[in-house]
Amino acid sequence: MLSREIAVVLACGLVGSAAACGSEADDGVQGPLTVYVSAPFRGLAGPDGRDVRDGAELALADAGGMAADVEVEATYLDDTEGSGAAARWSPAAVAANAREASQDTSATAYIGDFESGATRVSLPITNQAMLPQVSAASSALDLVSDPEDEGAPPSGLQPSGERTFLRVIPDDRVQAEAAAAWARRSNVGVAATLSDGTQFGDAVVDEFAEAATGVGIEVAEAQDGGELDDRTELVYVGGEGPGAVDQIRLAGEALPDAIVISTDAVLQEADQLQSVEPISSQLRLTSSTQAAVELPPSGQTFAKAFTRQYGRAPGPYAAYGYEAMALVLDAIERAGPEAEDRRAVLDALLATSERDSVLGRYSITALGNTTLETVAGYRIEGGRPVFDRALDAP
Repeated sequence: MLSREIAVVLACGLVGSAAACGSEADDGVQGPLTVYVSAPFRGLAGPDGRDVRDGAELALADAGGMAADVEVEATYLDDTEGSGAAARWSPAAVAANAREASQDTSATAYIGDFESGATRVSLPITNQAMLPQVSAASSALDLVSDPEDEGAPPSGLQPSGERTFLRVIPDDRVQAEAAAAWARRSNVGVAATLSDGTQFGDAVVDEFAEAATGVGIEVAEAQDGGELDDRTELVYVGGEGPGAVDQIRLAGEALPDAIVISTDAVLQEADQLQSVEPISSQLRLTSSTQAAVELPPSGQTFAKAFTRQYGRAPGPYAAYGYEAMALVLDAIERAGPEAEDRRAVLDALLATSERDSVLGRYSITALGNTTLETVAGYRIEGGRPVFDRALDAP
């Protein structure tokens, strides 16, 4: 069975003895409990969202649908609106998903959302309901920290004042720091930064500049109008969507001998990669996910199981969807007799320490971040990303 293969590699037991559906377990916990998964199942982000869903589904199956001797069920919700390639996550759909989960008295956790923007919509809802929220993909810095006080949860996103959000994917700071390490490895001495002016773009270029300076790279801001110093050997572009693509083209055309590095906000959408084809030989992109080939042995076992189960190789977010569900099940197990209490499950999640997983060994920090710091670096060939190397934050 798939579950035994992965369980042997991980050498950890998430599964207790079986209990009848809806019955009361020996420890007094009533079942079933429900874990909600919200992600984009359609549109350009659909393949990644379905990978998160299917990874979570496989983790639940591998646990035999049980944790803490209680049956656990999953409800999978699409957060998109629109049709065909135009389908995108929508605030209305995300909010509806979060409300459905929050109002379900059997709900013990909410896995989602995929995009950081979507999580900014769902998190205030789940937070007020004290429903633990675990993301497999949202990496924005502001989801865990108040800009005025990094030790406090962001009041606008976690209005209860208590921290209920955590993630199994490294945050954008790690991705920017890894880009700085890649620049240093490429013997870059002078770098420049360009932002598309978004909150995300400004945040990651600041993080890159700080990290690059720390490893001995001179970092110069682009002059007004985006003019770049002729000494510049690398340009780091922060942003998302058309704005980031425009800045990437600007940098590549202005400095044809320079390296241009940007983030997975560009990597995730194939049409954007096609539009930067003229300067693709200069372009490097980082991703907060590890490449499948870089996963530890337990992750390789997961990838084989996923392929057999779904008839396709797992995309980069599948293992993170798997781990998000596996972590929730482990927290339910650790909550034991209090597994029906959302706060008990939340406390167990935030107390995660030295956990062996398909992603590697990690802990959850006081902010709700994972301690994993390995990300992936890609080059572009033929308009498609090709894995180049694993990267670690300096």
